[in-house]
Amino acid sequence: MNDMMPTIEETITPDIQAQLEHEEWERGNEDRERWEVLEDIYGPLMTADQWEQHQRDMNAYIDWFSDGTMK
Repeated sequence: MNDMMPTIEETITPDIQAQLEHEEWERGNEDRERWEVLEDIYGPLMTADQWEQHQRDMNAYIDWFSDGTMK
């Protein structure tokens, strides 16, 4: 019987899809606005150079980890 139940993807209409996407976008805006207030008070978490170095470090870690844990 459960095999015959439609999934959300099968029953969603374009207007419902648009509403869901809009609500997700609004939540993202709220997060960004809260973060902007914190940066105004305390300054940025990292400088642009520190962020680039962090990304390089993380990419190197991901490359190492994708090789497997047993080398």
